[in-house]
Amino acid sequence: MTDKPVIAMAEDGPLIVSNPPDLTSPVSGSIETGAKAFLCRCGKSANKPFCDGSHKAAGFSSANDGPPKRNKALTYTGTTQGVSVTISYTPVLCTHAAECVTRAGGAFDPEKKPWCQPENETFDKMMDAVAACPSGALRMTTGEVTPHHLTTGEVSITIAENGPLHVKNIPLDAEFNGAEASHAKYSLCRCGRSSNKPFCDGSHRDAGWSDED
Repeated sequence: MTDKPVIAMAEDGPLIVSNPPDLTSPVSGSIETGAKAFLCRCGKSANKPFCDGSHKAAGFSSANDGPPKRNKALTYTGTTQGVSVTISYTPVLCTHAAECVTRAGGAFDPEKKPWCQPENETFDKMMDAVAACPSGALRMTTGEVTPHHLTTGEVSITIAENGPLHVKNIPLDAEFNGAEASHAKYSLCRCGRSSNKPFCDGSHRDAGWSDED
């Protein structure tokens, strides 16, 4: 029986993925790996997404020294197509992938206050947006149904261009920090700047980090 993948972390070093699935990149396509993959999380490797030892010269620290972002679940409730919907959102888990805005812009609009208004979008589009949120920052409750992230059984690691690693259904040997954080899908920092390591908190976008750095 094939061993299942698992992700661990080297202190002040890379992510260590045992029995990894092939990595998926929107730029490079499918990237094969061996029995173990050592993935850069300092943001400095010249061989991204793999570690090349640059974390040592860069003095990368896996500690979270910066000011933490909001680690509280915010809720937004509305009725759409006769269904009562509550969206839960945890800012510290948000990677700014913007799938919510792209797929359900009626409900999710950062230019409005509140930025989430479920009553302004169709039920199906909100379901699609929550399912597409790669980090689990968004959850959805309908009536008496408990909050869920709308995940499938897919096991994968996707490399976001100039952004984090989006992981589905792979155990992570780390404490999950973030209100209502999902163990089924989460996003791991690659730029080295997150204040919520090993998770992405969107710092790559604020810093203008890219795969060419």
